[in-house]
Amino acid sequence: MGDILEIISSRKSIRRFKPDPIPDEMLDKILEAARWAPTGENYQPWRFVVIRDQETRNKIGDLAKVGSGSRMTAWYCLGHMQERFMKIEDPVKRAEVLRFMYSGEVSEFAKVAPVVIGVLGSLQVGSVDVPYDLSAAIENMLLEAHSLGLGGCWVHGPVASSRDAAKFKKILKVPTEMSAYKVIAYLAFGWALEQRRHPRPKLPLSELVYWEEYGKTSRPKLPLEAIVSYEEFGKREKK
Repeated sequence: MGDILEIISSRKSIRRFKPDPIPDEMLDKILEAARWAPTGENYQPWRFVVIRDQETRNKIGDLAKVGSGSRMTAWYCLGHMQERFMKIEDPVKRAEVLRFMYSGEVSEFAKVAPVVIGVLGSLQVGSVDVPYDLSAAIENMLLEAHSLGLGGCWVHGPVASSRDAAKFKKILKVPTEMSAYKVIAYLAFGWALEQRRHPRPKLPLSELVYWEEYGKTSRPKLPLEAIVSYEEFGKREKK
């Protein structure tokens, strides 16, 4: 099997797309990856609405701009946005980045992405695992798309409020008998207009992982008899 860690670590969120369509074969693979995601008690609480129609994608982009703009403006007023982008030394560039974010333009890319997939989750009684199940399905789709050479972006902010989620359901023409389903997120897929040159910085494992109990950063030594090399383990598996 291929190195899945390489696919995971090299994936980036793409928001600028070429207008070229995605072949049906690739789209089917992305959806198939979602279908095989882990789910509590095999409940499979998801439904996916694939949107390629330009008019519908425009409506999604407009809704996303308003919803994202409201959210980013709130962050701006609270000071989070200024703190986050303070590292941009050029004041003109920093002001433009902030404007791009709190205007909501950052989330308009559904208009240019050739495929948008609305992700609905069942909120019926007993489906407490739904947010976790859907997150696994979404990540599967993003990784499969990346493995195929496509770019993708997971979007939640613009549909975070119940009001915007209801508007999104209306755009997708979800029937009233599907009232138990809520729009949890949507994904945009397409061919990247340009590849991001550098991956986003990630915290090192030494700042994220503790051993045996919280706060212990030193990996405990295993007894010699318990130590098996990766190569030796592979030999045992083949026997």
